[in-house]
Amino acid sequence: MNTIYTIGTQGMTDEKFAATLRAHDIDVVMDIRLHSEGKWYRFASGKHIRDLCRRNRIGYVHDTRFAPTKEMLQRWRETHDWPAYEAGYRELMEQRNMFWLFDEVIVGYLRPCLLCAEKAPG
Repeated sequence: MNTIYTIGTQGMTDEKFAATLRAHDIDVVMDIRLHSEGKWYRFASGKHIRDLCRRNRIGYVHDTRFAPTKEMLQRWRETHDWPAYEAGYRELMEQRNMFWLFDEVIVGYLRPCLLCAEKAPG
């Protein structure tokens, strides 16, 4: 595996989401959101995205070990300081040994895509 893709739920539709994944030959969506219930709109629910992936023959994994902490999310919402959020997440990755965990979770997949809630970073 050389590339890890990312995609957010904000502003997406079923068609746009599936087309984006297909365009990059994604074979697994790894939902790294702390909460995947989709409180704000139906498309964002983990169940809906899991079903959409299944229909498109794409794997789906939800694993909160890769999610930011509640405190990190709260700070981001208050400050919108992307460099600070990114630095905090990188530190969290090291603390949780996410690189090793990631390899364990996506074994057998070649083109993983991390799913978050944001449309774009920053």
